[in-house]
Amino acid sequence: MCIHIFENSKPVLLVSRPEGDWCFLCGGGHDNDASAYRVVGMGHVLDDDATLSELLDLAPNWEAEREAVGKEWIRTPIPNEVHTM
Repeated sequence: MCIHIFENSKPVLLVSRPEGDWCFLCGGGHDNDASAYRVVGMGHVLDDDATLSELLDLAPNWEAEREAVGKEWIRTPIPNEVHTM
């Protein structure tokens, strides 16, 4: 999860599954550095935002994005160049 979500300063607006890993992001820019991210258990993420349970069937190498909490999730495949590096 990105630091913004971890610190509760922004909501999850982008969920990505590159190579099957779950990434919960605010949709904003981040430094390409480990300090911009935190590893947390899936249960903690769902406890903080139950609407994320709508994405539990999100396939590996797919992502889902929404404009705001409560808006519809739009699912798309992750472009190959992103998840094959």
